[in-house]
Amino acid sequence: MTKHVPNLKAQKISGGVASDQRHDSAHKHVSGTAIYIDDMPEPAGTLHGCLGLSTATHATITKLDLSAVRAAPGVVDVLTAKDVPGENDISPTGRHDEPVLADGKVEFYGQPIFCVIAETREQARRATGLAKIEYEQLPFVTDIGLLDPRKDKLVTPPLTLRRGDAAAAIKAAPHRLKGKMRLG
Repeated sequence: MTKHVPNLKAQKISGGVASDQRHDSAHKHVSGTAIYIDDMPEPAGTLHGCLGLSTATHATITKLDLSAVRAAPGVVDVLTAKDVPGENDISPTGRHDEPVLADGKVEFYGQPIFCVIAETREQARRATGLAKIEYEQLPFVTDIGLLDPRKDKLVTPPLTLRRGDAAAAIKAAPHRLKGKMRLG
């Protein structure tokens, strides 16, 4: 159980917008003494993973030949969607719309399809390039401005995350900005 410090007093928070704050490890960064993950020795027997990524934007995977990947020097294993235990999903929304590894279809360029596990980082990285993947291209849009809002459908139903009364807070705010923002 965590013990609380007695007699804590509220203090003004230091820092904020337009105020300089020294980063805890700034002196180590500028003096060259900071230790980064690549500076640390690896435990003996450490294995390394590298993802094999989609080279298609939106497509059905018609052929996935990983035999050359599995036979590459230093490769210990190659994982696909079928190897993911439990649910093959990492979506934060709980909609099950973001697989860990693509399974039969890719929905964006660079989507992970498989993972190579090898003895070194370089062996894992090189082995990913040996995969033979064939795709059947599906339609895709690269500019959201080309969509017709009266015709084009959403990929998934809208998800609204709410906390408090945003409209009331904005109305009561002393300063407001108006504009447009597009994501996607």
